[in-house]
Amino acid sequence: MATVVKDERELSDSASSPDSVARSEAPTRGATRKAFESFWALALLALMAATFRLWMPSSWVAGEDLPAVPLFDPALLGLTTTLMGWLSSVLVAVSVVVCALTIAGRNSRTGWAVLAISLCLLIAMDQHRLQPWVYQTILYAALFSFASAGSTAPVRDATLGCIRWLTITVYVFSAIGKFDFQFLHTVGQDFLRVPTNWLGLDVSDWSNRTRLVVAACFPAFELLVAASLAVPPVRRVGVWMAIIMHLGLIAVLSPMGLGHSAGVIVWNLVMAIQAWMLFRPRPAVRPEHDSEIVSRASAGGLSWGVVILASVMPLTERRGYWDHWMSWALYSPHNSRMSLQIHESAIESLPEPWRAAAVANDADDHWHDLELGRLSLMVRGVPALPQSRYQWALTDAIRQKYPIANAMRGKVQSASDRWTGQREEQWWTRPDEFQRSGETFWLVP
Repeated sequence: MATVVKDERELSDSASSPDSVARSEAPTRGATRKAFESFWALALLALMAATFRLWMPSSWVAGEDLPAVPLFDPALLGLTTTLMGWLSSVLVAVSVVVCALTIAGRNSRTGWAVLAISLCLLIAMDQHRLQPWVYQTILYAALFSFASAGSTAPVRDATLGCIRWLTITVYVFSAIGKFDFQFLHTVGQDFLRVPTNWLGLDVSDWSNRTRLVVAACFPAFELLVAASLAVPPVRRVGVWMAIIMHLGLIAVLSPMGLGHSAGVIVWNLVMAIQAWMLFRPRPAVRPEHDSEIVSRASAGGLSWGVVILASVMPLTERRGYWDHWMSWALYSPHNSRMSLQIHESAIESLPEPWRAAAVANDADDHWHDLELGRLSLMVRGVPALPQSRYQWALTDAIRQKYPIANAMRGKVQSASDRWTGQREEQWWTRPDEFQRSGETFWLVP
């Protein structure tokens, strides 16, 4: 009997020892990473469902009116439009299967690598698919592929640490992009108008300076969210601030407000849940063996390489070396663009979505503004890619598809100056001028 009591006491002491606590907590932290993988797989399925017209063959969803713009010339690989449509369907199916396996707990690092490659190929066949959340998924998939399900807890935690840092950089660059003349005078005023209208306030009675200062509070709050999430003592507050920010954006962008697309609403909901999953306080886990510390450094080196690249390249966005959405320039209209006009004599030769996107301008000179953003929302249900490279190539596809080349004119505009809102512009009225305006772009098929 004494022996039994002694054995029970030893078992009790062993269970309460620090090493035992570390061992018992390690599966909990590992399960956290696994839970986050499942969550992001489910989020990707929800986002793809909300933007399904972007992923299905255009003939299946009546999307032929907005031509796909690949990153390369498909003819060089012998790919026809029909073949690319079927290939896209296969890659979408592969992505769905990978997500389903992840949700079921059966995915591996290979599955995440396959998902990243599939999404990259889908973007290569249509640049319009380079939505910010797709780029975010590619980064996450690359990080997940560096840590298999059998990795030690510190290695798994290093992966989550990288994702936390990526999330913070999203908020930082998004906020910095909004401290901008264009945002403060346009979208920022829209963000201000919606909630003040709900409160019965008329901002037109405010001075211009007051409206600009209040609009600047939006990016200031976002920057404060990033800072709070980066500092552990106030991280709990930062989590709630992030959730409030995204729920507020959902309200402002909803049909009750600015009426943005479903994909934008779903992504903000995903980001709110992500903030809770990634940054809510959890007990720390102490590595059980020195070998795990070495593994942590090794796995972290691969992961942090991805993070550093994704954190440095947005610094080159204003110079045109990195895409606006890949630099987290969100809701900020300082992006480069193509302004397009069509003569009223050619409007009737266009399909209905194009006619609806042709809006008479104030000049009353028989030219109508062809709003590519509105056209994208009507045909694909997502915002147009805010990149002059893409919009130039889309315009080129339009000119080739419809006999309106001599009834079109426009200008290629650079990203705007942060302080003045001014842009460099290159006008074109003839086909040869149009071709010259696109010679400086990269990745134009």
